[in-house]
Amino acid sequence: MTAASNFRQKTHFMKSWKPQRPPSNRDRLELYALHKQSVSGDAPTSDPPSASVADKAKLTAWRSKMGLSQQDAMEAYVVECERQVQLYGTRDDGSRSSAGGGGGSGATTSSSQQQQQQNNQQQQQQQQSSGAPASSQSTPMYHSTTPQNTPAAQNNSNNNNNDDDGVLLCPRGLAAIPLLCAAASESRSAYLARLQVTHPSNGWWAKQEPLCLEVNNPLSIPEKLIIGIACQIERISLVVSEYMGHGQAVSLLSPRVLQAFLWPVHNVFLSIWILWILVCTYLGSMVSMSQTLLFGAKRTNTPLGRLFLEEILPAARAVESLCEQHQTISVRMSGLALMPMMILCDVANGVVGRLGILVGSVVFVGMGACGWWYWLCVLPWLAVCSVCLAVMSGWCFGLIELSGN
Repeated sequence: MTAASNFRQKTHFMKSWKPQRPPSNRDRLELYALHKQSVSGDAPTSDPPSASVADKAKLTAWRSKMGLSQQDAMEAYVVECERQVQLYGTRDDGSRSSAGGGGGSGATTSSSQQQQQQNNQQQQQQQQSSGAPASSQSTPMYHSTTPQNTPAAQNNSNNNNNDDDGVLLCPRGLAAIPLLCAAASESRSAYLARLQVTHPSNGWWAKQEPLCLEVNNPLSIPEKLIIGIACQIERISLVVSEYMGHGQAVSLLSPRVLQAFLWPVHNVFLSIWILWILVCTYLGSMVSMSQTLLFGAKRTNTPLGRLFLEEILPAARAVESLCEQHQTISVRMSGLALMPMMILCDVANGVVGRLGILVGSVVFVGMGACGWWYWLCVLPWLAVCSVCLAVMSGWCFGLIELSGN
């Protein structure tokens, strides 16, 4: 079966897929970008003047696939679909349970579903023949067959909405925080087992890219530095098996000893990355809000209410989730370090509820500007201290692994 036929089958399946829990914004945009790259090639290099925040988020995701051939994008789309189906599961509808109870009822249900799909297709064809514009065709940058939302449950709920409602507008970095927290919760034994089956050129950190800003943006240098250092540390952990162990240059020590030594450093860099994402989101919201207060929402295309709803409040809730009991120690320490940010966001939101959006925005920008020393001095110092503590604790894990051998 060719890549194109696999791609068409998977696209048809994903349109009717109903996940057990809603996929993250990043996963939604990833599927959208791969589908767009498959059917339309490279994205335009500039945003349309009338592009909304949702349009810009979709274009940014699409541009991240620039240079990828359409066949490779189709194959990547199929792989990503399978990953998300395994990650989010498939919800069992009542029709499926009734189908399992008896053959006659299942055949009736499946035939009714097919009839409904045929009716929907006929309605779409009638709309297209009569010249009625579809909701996905309201913006010329989108292909008519590109799903704005992959799960069927989301599609059905948004059929009558504008395209801006199709994608949750939480920033890409905030959407990735639960995944980074899950990666930081990897145990030492699971980490060592993963390194044993991973090729040095296929490390986890080597696949990562900046989440807060564009890769070619100079302001993304700190995030690229975090990823680059962690990538080199991981590469050392992967290539050490070529020089340590039985029959190698250093035969007295197992490579697992050095890998266990670097395991806490790996987790700390994940926590630092989470810390940077939240701080970058907070400072970026301050800058965008300041521009809107000075020049107006019409010129900046960033309403104050949207900033509170899509960036400030999600960032505060993300900080709160970092302090939950199931998180690892390094993630919970990052949450404690960012607790002032959560307090400032909640205070500003309370002012919005009492005195209005304008006063709340001024309070948010003012309090954030007064705490510049905390964002630019204290947090970097805490990050450096956490790396030092990780190196010190790494000796303990290395000795534990050595004594176990």
